[in-house]
Amino acid sequence: MDVELRAVSADELREFQGVDATAFGIRVEQARLNMGECELDRTVAAIERGRIVGVSRAYSFEITMPGGALLPASGVSDVAVLPTHRRRGLLRSMMERLFDDAVVREEPVAMLTASEGGIYGRFGYGVTIRTSTVEVDTRDAVFVTPPAPGTLRLVSLDEARTLEPEVFDRARRRQPGAVSRFDAWWLDEQFQAEFGTRFDVVYESPGGSVDGYLTYGMRDQGTIHGPAYRLVTRELVAVDPEATYALFRYACEVDLVRTVVAMNAPLDFAGGWMLESARAARQHDVRDFLWTRLLDVPAALRARTYATDGALVLEVHDALRPGGRADGRFALEAGPGGATVGATTADPDLVTDVATLSAAWLGGVAFATLARAGRVDEARAGALARADAMFACTPLPAAMTWF
Repeated sequence: MDVELRAVSADELREFQGVDATAFGIRVEQARLNMGECELDRTVAAIERGRIVGVSRAYSFEITMPGGALLPASGVSDVAVLPTHRRRGLLRSMMERLFDDAVVREEPVAMLTASEGGIYGRFGYGVTIRTSTVEVDTRDAVFVTPPAPGTLRLVSLDEARTLEPEVFDRARRRQPGAVSRFDAWWLDEQFQAEFGTRFDVVYESPGGSVDGYLTYGMRDQGTIHGPAYRLVTRELVAVDPEATYALFRYACEVDLVRTVVAMNAPLDFAGGWMLESARAARQHDVRDFLWTRLLDVPAALRARTYATDGALVLEVHDALRPGGRADGRFALEAGPGGATVGATTADPDLVTDVATLSAAWLGGVAFATLARAGRVDEARAGALARADAMFACTPLPAAMTWF
């Protein structure tokens, strides 16, 4: 039966959200109600006999490059097909439509956070940024350095919503891999009731600027021996290490708290190194966070800077979009000052597919690691070491925003 693909109107939004909720096994009231109203022209619905049977959409984001440039990106979200319409190619059709839309908008990369790990590789996505959970037993949380010199202040929700977006915007411009936010994101995504009672605390530097904030929830997991709260940090955002230290220490020193759980911590999060005991903080649950899909290899690779000077010829295969801007051979000459990238007929140094390059392009995983996994072919000796030196990123890329 014929299926129409098109954007939905405001009158159809509730049905659109209902399909998404059904596929994810939730109530439609749990959908992103504020974000849902944004950019309806970027929705793609599959419609059969006047009914919506599949949904997808994109949001307009920016992602911060190593070196500080802000690259436009298509943030794919709310992708779902009704259980009655699986295995009919609807997902593929919607993804292709979203890719075409991103190319028209000159967004060199599409990105998403995935509900399942085995879906999106076939569409050219790679795991670009991983994250972890850091869990602290506060009974052993003794810090090796004195408290930070600034001031910590609990703020109301109204004040938090005034201060935090500005702090986040400053921080995300300094963090490679960080994804921008728009106003509706803060209302739908920043905090949910399952984390417990919400609190917000800000860190003010000695000079008076607000340089970081912590949004956290608390739940009592009391025992017969008294209260033993679990404090979950939903967000710890800071513009410098001093603010990070102050806010992490604050979380670990709240009265009655037995366990602190830092969600979505970067893999190179320094919190454990702040403590005297090597076992007070346990980093675990390493998982995929941000998947990206390069749609325009030259534009994406030109947008970032590189750790060392070097040159590479990359042969990239894009089975989904053959002949597109992410398919072919590309000559990269780059360094700390920037990069030039263009098509070439020269012999390749490395051969890979677009999903693998999409995993490696921000420096979150080494090309040598991917080669050991059978995903990169070193066509010229020494090319893997050169690529890893060039693409290295410190700090590691961290997305900060889920969608």
